[in-house]
Amino acid sequence: MSDRSVIIIDGSSAMSDEVQREFRFRSLPIHVLFGDEDFTPGVNMTTAEYYDKLASSKKPPTTAAASLGECVEIYRSLIAEGFKSILVITVINEASVTHTVAKTAAQQVDGAKIEVVDSRTTAGGITLIATACARLLRDGRGFDETVATARRLAGKVQILALIDTLEYLRRGGRVSGAQAAFGALLSIKPIVEVKDGDRVLVDKVRTRERGVERLKQLIEERVPPGSRIHACAMHTNNPERAHVLGEWVQERFHCVEYWIAEAGPIIGTHTGPGVAGLCWYREEDARA
Repeated sequence: MSDRSVIIIDGSSAMSDEVQREFRFRSLPIHVLFGDEDFTPGVNMTTAEYYDKLASSKKPPTTAAASLGECVEIYRSLIAEGFKSILVITVINEASVTHTVAKTAAQQVDGAKIEVVDSRTTAGGITLIATACARLLRDGRGFDETVATARRLAGKVQILALIDTLEYLRRGGRVSGAQAAFGALLSIKPIVEVKDGDRVLVDKVRTRERGVERLKQLIEERVPPGSRIHACAMHTNNPERAHVLGEWVQERFHCVEYWIAEAGPIIGTHTGPGVAGLCWYREEDARA
């Protein structure tokens, strides 16, 4: 990565340890609140601690974006390190106030060019855009070209995910108690899609095995087998499910980039453990 440019990614992003070691992204904090307790994942709460607390908590946690002051402090600290250009890639604007806060903070800071891009996606999708941009900077490409690539990929990353239980959607008020109970009785597994900012239920399948097969069908309907893709297999506290899906993905597609990531507490708060999904974009989507 350029020694004068740096990439900040949303705290709701998901990435493998290998990706973080390679690119050393900076991150906007995200807060998870269990009652009056405020935790920042990766700072004072590990993933294991989060899922333990999620399972034992009687009330669902809530999440909060970085504050204006936190964003300003992060920008100023990077400028103090000598960075002259800062690219900030945020979660879907409709899902969080992070994009608005990050842009407002950028207007209050002098000393660097700061560009804030709404990724139109979440979790591993954010990171896939960030790695594309980081490779450009590492190869000596200009900051403006890098920002243009981020904006071009925004909305191009697709996510399909199989949710293991309706219980956490019930806790968050996204389905009724009756729907959750009925779904548990029939072992119903929803499949959701995130594409260009829209988050929609695309199917409901009985049993996990059928759900995985349907998930694969839906992926192949959206991208032909053999396509060159950049991909991330995601999970919530169940890496084996992501590994199984990822093996299939690598057999069916030409994965220019591929890694597995825990989706993180923000996704986990809304969906619970056991989720398996895929984030991807086609290589041609990144080209001007």
